[in-house]
This record gives sequence, structure tokens and C-alpha cells, in this order.
Amino acid sequence: MMIFIGCHSGNDEVTNAEKAGLISGTENPKIKKCQNGTAYIFKEYEIKVELSPERQGMNLFLYVPETSDGNPCDIDKKKASHIIGTGETEGNNFFAGVYKSYLFIDQGTGPDHRTLSVYDLTQKKLILLTEYSDPKLQDGVLTYYKTLVPDPGVIENIPCPDAEKWREQAHIVLYEQKENFTLNTERRLPMREYRCRSGQ
Repeated sequence: MMIFIGCHSGNDEVTNAEKAGLISGTENPKIKKCQNGTAYIFKEYEIKVELSPERQGMNLFLYVPETSDGNPCDIDKKKASHIIGTGETEGNNFFAGVYKSYLFIDQGTGPDHRTLSVYDLTQKKLILLTEYSDPKLQDGVLTYYKTLVPDPGVIENIPCPDAEKWREQAHIVLYEQKENFTLNTERRLPMREYRCRSGQ
């Protein structure tokens, strides 16, 4: 499970989204390290993230490129088109990517049971809030795995040959179902694909 903390770069080269710690398939940013955070520069948005002084996680400030005039590190926060403080939804915020007018925020404090929030920046609303792991975005469709409630009737038909070994190692066993979420229609579709994995 990825925890999206991003990596820092001081040049103007475009960085692969996944290498930058963002969701695979989201837009590739230019990354600029600031004195008090990091700026992610995209074609339509510039996003400044700062560690929250109050709790673990990031505060996010979104700007249109013409507002920052090429210097997103020093721009007045009052000029931000969107401000999302950590803890506003389900937990501590970590920037996870941008795709067109959609913003992805990862939330949580541990490697498992993480939450993903997806915002439609045009409509200024939250369109998806879900537990997830292993996200990938392709052609506007987000694919991820969601943890199932481990009731016997749910998990008994999901093969998990290493379950006992993981339990002996003091790990938990997570059973997951694959889901698709189409951004432009906001349609969520569970798939008939399941898996198990070791968790903490």
C-alpha cells in the first residue's frame, strides 16, 4: 500500500506521477521544493502543499497558473481557488494527484485501511470517498481494491493459501474486491475480482 508523501525536486523537468508518489495515471507534475512545503505544477493547476502545524498531514492550496506568475512558493494563500485543510474529511490529507479537473487526496496514518477522496474541482464537490489500495487511473477510470467486511459468507470462497502463515506472523488478513470508478459519470462499479493480502 502506498502512502503518498511525494518527492522533492528543484528543477523544471516533468516528473512521472508514480515516481513522485502520486497515483499512477494522474498527470505528471513539475515539482518545486519551497521553504515551507512543495509545489506541484500542472497545466491547469498549481498545488502548494504544506505540513499541517496542528496534526499529521498536509494542507493543500490550489491556484490557477496565472495567479502565481511562475512562483507558486511565495504566492498569497488568500489567492487560492481552493483550500483543503488536513482533517476536513476522513483523516489526515496527503496530496495524491490531479487529472484534468479532478483532485485526489489520500488519507490515513498507517499503511492499511487508507481512504481516498476525489474532488471535482469544477463543481467544487466531493465525488468519491472510499477505502482503497493499489489505485490506477486510465482514460478517466479509476481502479482500486476495497477491503471487505470479513464475514464468513463473504470471504469463504476467496482463495487465501497464506492466511494462516500471516496470522502466525501477527499480521492481519485483508480480503479485498476490485472496483472501478468512472470520473465523468461518477459511476462506481464493483467487479467480480477478489484477492487477499497481508496487513498490519
